[in-house]
Amino acid sequence: MINMSTQTSTFDAQGIPSGFGQRLKEERKRLKFSQESFATIGGVKRLAQLQYESEASTPTVRYLSAIGAAGVDLSYLLFGMKTQSGTISPEKQEQIESRAFEWVEECANARQDGKLSAEMRRFLYQMIKGVLIQIELGKYPANFDIDLLKTQQIASLGKG
Repeated sequence: MINMSTQTSTFDAQGIPSGFGQRLKEERKRLKFSQESFATIGGVKRLAQLQYESEASTPTVRYLSAIGAAGVDLSYLLFGMKTQSGTISPEKQEQIESRAFEWVEECANARQDGKLSAEMRRFLYQMIKGVLIQIELGKYPANFDIDLLKTQQIASLGKG
């Protein structure tokens, strides 16, 4: 059995819940980083970090991927759902990983050029896998619409 994350929060099935900047700041503080050191981890300047936390500008996938690798709970950051503990069998884990890879490929194929950077693929895989795990554990609300999320991701990437 593999220990995985579960979530608790309210979710707006239409997209990322409001308060992204506040959640980003909470995650930075939870990990005990200053704005400057967190900005460095994300590959940006302190001013950009301040703007992300105040929601004056939107971070890039490169930034999100970097802070995710540093321990930020991307499910909480993007969907407002905090991590707890849960267990998934190795077989179910493999199914989830396969579905996540398929979803990433669908996103790539939706682009005009059919390509996604390695960084974008990694970010999408992490995000999608996390969502699928939470769904499997029954930790996302009943109104969570995975098909809507998938459609939104493909539409946003399809502009090539």
